[in-house]
Amino acid sequence: MKKYLLLIIFPLIFGGCSSATNFYSLDETKQLIDQKFQDSLFSHAHWGVLIESLTTGEVWYEQNGNKMFMPASNEKIPTAAATLLTLGPNFRYKTNLYYTGDIIDSVLNGDLIIKGDGDPTFFTKFYEDSRTPFFYWIDILKKMGIKKIDGNIIGDDNAFEDYGYGDGWTFDGLDSWYSAESGALQFNENNIDLQIIPPKSIDEKLQVIPNVKSNYFNIINNTNISETEPSQISINRAFGTNNITISGIVKVGSKPFERSLSISNPTLFYTNVLLETILSSGILVTGKAIDCDDISDWNPNYNSQKLMNSYLSPPIIDIMKGMMKRSQNMYAETFVKTLGLNIGGIGSFNEGKKVVENVLSNFGIAPKSYAFTDGSGLSRYDYISPKQIVTILKAMKKSQYWNEWNSLFPIAGVDGTLKNRMKGTKAEGNVKAKTGTISNVRGLSGYLTAANGEEIVFSFLVNGHLLSSDDNEMLTDSVLSLIAEYPFSINKK
Repeated sequence: MKKYLLLIIFPLIFGGCSSATNFYSLDETKQLIDQKFQDSLFSHAHWGVLIESLTTGEVWYEQNGNKMFMPASNEKIPTAAATLLTLGPNFRYKTNLYYTGDIIDSVLNGDLIIKGDGDPTFFTKFYEDSRTPFFYWIDILKKMGIKKIDGNIIGDDNAFEDYGYGDGWTFDGLDSWYSAESGALQFNENNIDLQIIPPKSIDEKLQVIPNVKSNYFNIINNTNISETEPSQISINRAFGTNNITISGIVKVGSKPFERSLSISNPTLFYTNVLLETILSSGILVTGKAIDCDDISDWNPNYNSQKLMNSYLSPPIIDIMKGMMKRSQNMYAETFVKTLGLNIGGIGSFNEGKKVVENVLSNFGIAPKSYAFTDGSGLSRYDYISPKQIVTILKAMKKSQYWNEWNSLFPIAGVDGTLKNRMKGTKAEGNVKAKTGTISNVRGLSGYLTAANGEEIVFSFLVNGHLLSSDDNEMLTDSVLSLIAEYPFSINKK
């Protein structure tokens, strides 16, 4: 009953009997906010909170504002700020398609080489089919009269470092979509989406339909069908393999569902699907799909290769919306390495980190005053304070790209990770904020406008809590709803 206590008290306060109607003062509003963050339900947890008026500069509320917290996906805020300010909203990735050898009698006597620089958009969020760019390349091959490729399909991913995971990522989650490796060649967000359809009768089998068909991965169905027992299904991919095992019990007639798992070695996934797509189009390929790392002494001179096509991604601002609104981790890791490649000439996390640190230094945030260990917030080694997050949010409010920046955030009750939150309150359609969620950590930082027109910036971080997401969201969302109504009127005695 404790967690509902404040929600019960406030209507009673607001509905007190009196003939005089008054507005709550800011000091009284601060007291109400403090009561919420002192909720005994969270006495075991660590809160970091900063709420500040952009209009007046006054701090409405602060608790541990300068302390360090794991931010979860609030880590994407410094990543996004550095990316937007450094590369600009119109930056595009470029994937180059080369061929070696000569074309004689409709036969390409050589290899196709795909040289990537990190484009993460070969996916259905940007195209009707993840293979749409592949179809485009096949049309080019056919227009060139090529009916056979007497060579290999080689993926050159050397623009980025080979290691695709972030430091501090938990091992037991690496087969999940949200832990997909990042690389210079990326296809289908480096994962497989599985549609799982339970049988309608005991004589049927479980259907597993991947959104991309390929021989690069194997689906092993070890499920048992039951007419009475409830469904209990486990889906895993053994580390270092692409064997996806589905086990457990499936109840007849239960609802279909979806699961997404990451794929090992994104470059080989990319080149294998490209090879299979070319073959399915009727063009013969005698060679195989290869990761350039498997070729000894790989060091091609691209000045001597023949460029067939340069494929450009959508503008990076559109990709950033996927990172912020959907909280896509692989995009965030890609952006940091993209910064390293385009500014420092090295597509590594450490080189990109230098760019992020430089941007934050310009905001007045010293490099060693926080821990930027990955770009997404999936790492358990990330640390930042609510004040530092608010500093970034305030700086971006004054930047030349404020309109673009403002468009990136999930909107309460409308879209992204806030789509189902704060509905029916003054915060709906008002709060624009980045969420953050990993085990025992929650974050929410962004902007809203109070009823009196004041623009408010805020950061809520909580670490070490043992409650559900619903408990945390009930508290933070009620605070934001309260602020959105300020100055609110009640009948005071």
